[in-house]
Amino acid sequence: MNALIIGCGWVGTIFAKELHRLNYEVHGTTTSAEKAYRMASVGMISYVLDFSQEHPPLDHILTSINFDLILVSVPAKKIETYTSCSAKFERLSTFLQTLKSNCVIYLSSVGIYPALNKIIHEYTVPADQLDTKLYHAEFILSSKLEKLNILRLGGIFGADRIPGKHFSGKVCKVGNQPANYIHVDDICNILLTLRKQEIQREILNAVSPSHPLKAAIISAMVAKYGFSPPIAFEDTEAEEQKKIVSSEKLIKRLNYTFLYKSPTDY
Repeated sequence: MNALIIGCGWVGTIFAKELHRLNYEVHGTTTSAEKAYRMASVGMISYVLDFSQEHPPLDHILTSINFDLILVSVPAKKIETYTSCSAKFERLSTFLQTLKSNCVIYLSSVGIYPALNKIIHEYTVPADQLDTKLYHAEFILSSKLEKLNILRLGGIFGADRIPGKHFSGKVCKVGNQPANYIHVDDICNILLTLRKQEIQREILNAVSPSHPLKAAIISAMVAKYGFSPPIAFEDTEAEEQKKIVSSEKLIKRLNYTFLYKSPTDY
């Protein structure tokens, strides 16, 4: 079996290792030769492709392979202008159209939703109220790729990423905010479930179903991992700045049971 990961960052590398364990031949792209070398060192067939450049190659060796799964993990970055981000995703979508696969998954973000102090499902928020760049990236890809699934991921933790550790010895100002997190092991599991069930043209929120306050998560992580807690919690967030993103649709559509139902278990 063959898999391709376009934009092989932290999540992509962890998923690649899992695919390798399952005897996939894993191909991956990144934007620099240094990163490509690191990818090759964990058993991936690596390529350098940068879609922020004006003329990425379209006559690529990847176009000759039938992929069982293509994962697209190219972010719409905050530092990019709307114009440059749009151009990048137009190039990416053009390249993806040259590839062969029945399972293409794009990793988006729950950051696409505004903070509305309510439970948010996939279609709760009108398109004109979604984050402009994140929505436009999704729109460009979905309009060009008829088999595309979109996963809107919560904040990603697991492996060497521990929730709240970066607040150690600092003042935490988001302690009273409900968490929309997901464990990287669940991401890998969900991706494999999508592949197995041959689902297409879905938009799914991927977030642990429990949403404890971030202060409670930090306290649980301090007790579990032994790092120093924040020196103080200062709640500076207004109620209307909070949100809870629901993964109910994903759970029902995939008949999926989360490995980590709450971030306090990470």
